[in-house]
Amino acid sequence: MDALTHILKNIQLSAKTYVCRGTGGPWNLQFQYRPQGIAHIVIQGQCYLREAGNDRLLQLKVGDSVAFPTGGVHWISDCPDSQTLAAQNVVNIDGDVGLFLLKTGNVTAIPADACPLEDACWEMTPPGGDLSSQVQQTVLLSLTLSYDSSINHPFLKSLPCFIETRARPRHDLERLRALTTLLIEESSGHHPGNPLIVNHLTEILTVQMLRVHMHKMKQPSGYMAALADPQIGRALNMIHTESEQKLSVDSLCNASAMGRTAFNEKFVELVGMTPKAYLTNTRLMRARHRLQNSSDSTIAIAEDAGYASEAAFSKAIKRHFNKTPGELRKEA
Repeated sequence: MDALTHILKNIQLSAKTYVCRGTGGPWNLQFQYRPQGIAHIVIQGQCYLREAGNDRLLQLKVGDSVAFPTGGVHWISDCPDSQTLAAQNVVNIDGDVGLFLLKTGNVTAIPADACPLEDACWEMTPPGGDLSSQVQQTVLLSLTLSYDSSINHPFLKSLPCFIETRARPRHDLERLRALTTLLIEESSGHHPGNPLIVNHLTEILTVQMLRVHMHKMKQPSGYMAALADPQIGRALNMIHTESEQKLSVDSLCNASAMGRTAFNEKFVELVGMTPKAYLTNTRLMRARHRLQNSSDSTIAIAEDAGYASEAAFSKAIKRHFNKTPGELRKEA
């Protein structure tokens, strides 16, 4: 398990899916700020998007996706002129407070589990093809992302405000179509395991967007750059795949082929904390997962995390997660 996979597993990324549709024109849809992320994938038609505090208009076509990992305010409209329309009312989404929308014009937004599959189908016209027959209707698959923000991890602190992904090659579009079609089907169904599949598919889409973001970074910095760095990224993967507490800063330096001073300086620059602190925090994340997902004794988990006593372990857990081991177990 690499570092990013382990982090996504520990922050318990999950999602709710919605189908947003704008018909005719003019229409405008404003997505209000939410504490955590939101993403959109255009599955039919086209639209224009603008972020709060940014005058740049972004045209989105079938297969394009955007994400606001930190939940920023943004507007989506049928054409550039509709961006300035004043909101007339609130879109009703069955009382779900996770997605608060203001709208003008003929716009609907409903949970995917309440939307007939035929009303949320992919447009079959390839990117760059003739959209004239469908341009009067735009359909978005929107996802509200949720995660455990109580984890004090540099990954969460370094999430970008905005990610844009274009699915232009046909194989990229086909892969995205397959993923989102399955996501809609699972969101709409009531079979055992639906929430688990939806969350895993959301993780896949999130990882793909993050890969694109890291690839497009002109001046890599922060935790995303650390994951992509051949030396620090290797050290992070070793820390997150540690099965027994045998790693040390020296062993990480050796594996990264760097001197201790240079390794520490680069690690702090990219990750934001020392290798020793990161190693300790990762062990505590792993310990929390065991507390919540196993029947192992607290002392056994404490010893595996490198603590000689249950009291010292409890103090560290309390300091890191603001909850005792017992409280974490009751939550689970």
